[in-house]
Amino acid sequence: MFEAKLRRVGNSLGIIVPGDLIQQLGFGDGDTIQVAIPSSGIKARNRKLLAFIGTERGKKPFKRDKGDRF
Repeated sequence: MFEAKLRRVGNSLGIIVPGDLIQQLGFGDGDTIQVAIPSSGIKARNRKLLAFIGTERGKKPFKRDKGDRF
């Protein structure tokens, strides 16, 4: 596990994964990774997180509108 700051990427927020970790794990441009977001001590944030995830409640997986992006 590592800590990362959220950074503005267009209309979204993203994280930067350290290059040495990417290299060590053998990932490359365009690879899909799984990211776990642990719950926090803030109840309101945890409720929003549970509502956002949705996959645990049988919702369909997220699909991008544009196929030219990862």
